[in-house]
Amino acid sequence: MNPFSAIIIAALLISGQPFQKIPFERLPDMQTARGAHRTVILDGEITVFGGHTNGFKPVETAEYYSGGAWHTVPMMYPHDGACIALMPGGTVFLAGGSGEPFGIGQSWGAEIYDPATHSFSPVGILSRKRAYASARAMQDSSVVIAGNWYAADGIEVYDRAGGLRPVKDLQPGWNAPYILPTAPGEAIIFGWQDCFGAPSDGRVDRLNGDSYIEPILQEWRPHPDYTASDTEFKIADYTYLLNASRFSDGQEGILRVSGGEFSLLETEEPIPMAGLEGDTLKWGHHLYVDRPARHAWLPGMDEKGRVYFACIHYDATFDGGKAPVSLYYAENPSGCFPTAEMAMLTDGTFVLAGGPGFAAGKGLSHEQDNFNPSAEVYIFHTGPQTPGASLPVWLLVAGVLLLTLLIWLAYKVFRARKPAEAPDVPADDKARKLNADLMEQLDRMMEEKELFKRSDLRLSDVASELATNRTYMSILVNNLTGSSFSDLINGYRIRYAQKLMLEHPDMVHGDVAIASGFASRTAFLRTFKAKTGMSPTEWKKSQE
Repeated sequence: MNPFSAIIIAALLISGQPFQKIPFERLPDMQTARGAHRTVILDGEITVFGGHTNGFKPVETAEYYSGGAWHTVPMMYPHDGACIALMPGGTVFLAGGSGEPFGIGQSWGAEIYDPATHSFSPVGILSRKRAYASARAMQDSSVVIAGNWYAADGIEVYDRAGGLRPVKDLQPGWNAPYILPTAPGEAIIFGWQDCFGAPSDGRVDRLNGDSYIEPILQEWRPHPDYTASDTEFKIADYTYLLNASRFSDGQEGILRVSGGEFSLLETEEPIPMAGLEGDTLKWGHHLYVDRPARHAWLPGMDEKGRVYFACIHYDATFDGGKAPVSLYYAENPSGCFPTAEMAMLTDGTFVLAGGPGFAAGKGLSHEQDNFNPSAEVYIFHTGPQTPGASLPVWLLVAGVLLLTLLIWLAYKVFRARKPAEAPDVPADDKARKLNADLMEQLDRMMEEKELFKRSDLRLSDVASELATNRTYMSILVNNLTGSSFSDLINGYRIRYAQKLMLEHPDMVHGDVAIASGFASRTAFLRTFKAKTGMSPTEWKKSQE
């Protein structure tokens, strides 16, 4: 391999992650074509509620997929553009929606679906007619409802004992807002636009408190919320990830909301706004969090009807890093995919059931065809993912070749500079000694300089301190310790935290976390449990 080839390969390696193609399969069509319906997974069954069908007429049925076939269940009321909430115990609250064909008006009806019996039961009427509202279940099993479309808005609450009751009016109100629990009995309410289509001004309403202005929401516009449960975008207790578009240029970004505080999640590279062949890419309305795998999925679609997924590996951000982004796509050789909101199955795959099609030949830049929705159903096999998994085989091979070339050149330089009288030390022994020396320097530096106290500490920072490069340092840590750099640094942080707790027994966990280098109390508690098998409180008791 000549140097010119090496330069080309290096350029390919740093040019950014391409989209990796993923497989999909088509399930049997639903019995009814649907748009503006709601799709959830209940006891492993794909279940769709309401919406409208051919002719833009409201649907008064639900369907669930079981035994390789779709089964229809009559609803009490039609729900075209309803609000939906997954309640503790697995039942589903469903209410409101357009009251007439063509997506016109609002409706009153509210009901609960029991997946165990595949049946609906009425629970009364809303305090006001609603369409394109949102609903969210709280810890006490009550449901908070807010939002409307071209009608007045207000907050109301449902619970089994008291039914539906109004709480307070909202001025000017919201269209499909986020309702996020921030503490027991408290929630914030905000959205992408008000009830009459005006963009958000940064206002945040509260269930029990006064409204306030959030500066980040004046720069970033969250997408509408059509989800059944906040667990779809929850990464920790009262902490959520939401996707949003920047007002100034439309760039897609990720917001983190923790206990009512907003921040921007940093990613290693921007979420792309163009897909294959440079086609305009439109991302979906919300993220889906896979908490065990510690990453979030953002579906999207380009103007030619391909489906895309951006996988945001958010785990790195708990310790001050940036989230890697992996990119995937699926292409339907028989035409376009429909455009409904998806639902995530328990194995990390996604289901797309029905939805409006494209107006013939007009793509995403024009209105979708609500008069002719689809009954098609697809499963996308995203599968388990790790950062960087989207690199195709040829690019990985190129990287290996480049790394081999660099090792060979380093060896040649070393041999050329080696004194003639130097003893002929076996290369493997010399490498092991150099690696052990470097790890000893790393340990000494951590103990003396306590770099682990920096919550934003990066692998590149440590590599620079040790006069080596980031890639070599990463390989070294993995090979000699069997763990990642983040895991290694967290080990220093936990040992320091234990020292603090013994020396200062009255120090609260939040202060211990910050003093030890953790970005948050949540990250500290999670890591402590993973490292020691005990909570900090349990560990302190074990030391008495």
